[in-house]
Parts: sequence; C-alpha cells; structure tokens
Amino acid sequence: MYIFVDYDGTLVKNSEEKFMKTYFSILSRKVKLPIEKIFNLVMDSIYEITKIEDPSKNLFERFLESISKKTGKSKDYWYNIFLDFYKNEFDELRKIIKVNKKLTNFIKNSNYKFIFASNPLFPEIAVKKRIDFANLSPENFFYIATMENSHYAKPNPKFFAEILEKIGVAADKCLMIGDTENDKASEKVGIKFINVNNFKPELIKIYFEKYFS
Repeated sequence: MYIFVDYDGTLVKNSEEKFMKTYFSILSRKVKLPIEKIFNLVMDSIYEITKIEDPSKNLFERFLESISKKTGKSKDYWYNIFLDFYKNEFDELRKIIKVNKKLTNFIKNSNYKFIFASNPLFPEIAVKKRIDFANLSPENFFYIATMENSHYAKPNPKFFAEILEKIGVAADKCLMIGDTENDKASEKVGIKFINVNNFKPELIKIYFEKYFS
C-alpha cells in the first residue's frame, strides 16, 4: 500500500502560514527587497502557475518565467538567487520546525511506501532540506513531489493523478494523510483521505482493510 503525506501541519506541526512568514523574512533579506514586495512577487507568480495550467512546462520553469516577466530580470538571475538561497539561508528555517514525531517515526518503521505529497511549490533542493528538517531522509520516500517533476499543485486533483500515473499505482491502493481541504482533494481521484489529527499508527492497517479489502 502507498501513503501520500503532506508536510506543513502534517509531517511537521508548524502551520504553512507560520513557515511562510519566517521564509519571506529571510528571503527579503537575501534579495534586498521589502518583505511585502518579495511576498507579492512570489505569491502572484505562484497563483499564476497554479491557476493557469501548462503541462508542457514544469512548475519551476513556469515560476521562473512568471517572476522574470514581473520584474524585468532574467530567469537565470532568479534561478541563481533562489538556488543560492536554498543552499544557504534556507537552513535558518530548521530552528522553527516542530516535528510530528508520531508520524515521522511511523514512516521510519513502516513497510508501507510513502509519497512526499506536500504542495510542490519548492524546487528539489529545498524539498530535500524540508525533509531533513523533519528528521527524515529522501530514502524514506518512494516518490517525492517537487517543482521540477510536477505540472499541477493542490487542490487541483491533477496533482494526485499525475503522481499515480508516474508511479504506476491505482488510487485504490493509496491513502492521503494531511490537514487541509487541499489534501482532501485527493478523494476526487479516488485516494482516501485521513486527517492527521485522526492519525494513529495502529489504525492504518485497519483503515486499509476497511476501505481496500
């Protein structure tokens, strides 16, 4: 069986809002722009790439194009800025992370195959660090969604459908653990959803037997 897992509010107890507040504070310092300006630039670009579908380009390519058009600076400029940021300053975020030990220990000690299904709004270098922040390793996951290998984002059900197609697994072999309606969108493609607040390791086998036997 395959278990999709969200990150913010799920693998870690931090809400996405708290994480992003600290993230943009650090990014603002990096790019030497007021926090409000870099926040609006990034979030407007994220909104654009998640609302306007273009399966011919991955989310990272589309993000770089979008922010480049908004600023008049090249895609290479923004690529290098973000790459350096994720190599260096991004590590400062580790100090605010509160790990959901019950879930991360379950992942480390289980024979299920886990899919890292946080919204793919970070490139691979950042995603791997986020996994490390949660005291996990990329090797703990059968598949990891990133900006580079994704063309859709939650709550678009195509995000889940694309992963199912890539790993060659039917929805009725999967479960999604998350904390928001974005994660519950998995049910639109047939992946059962369980709220992380109801997660108990001993109940996962029972849950699979109940719904997928």
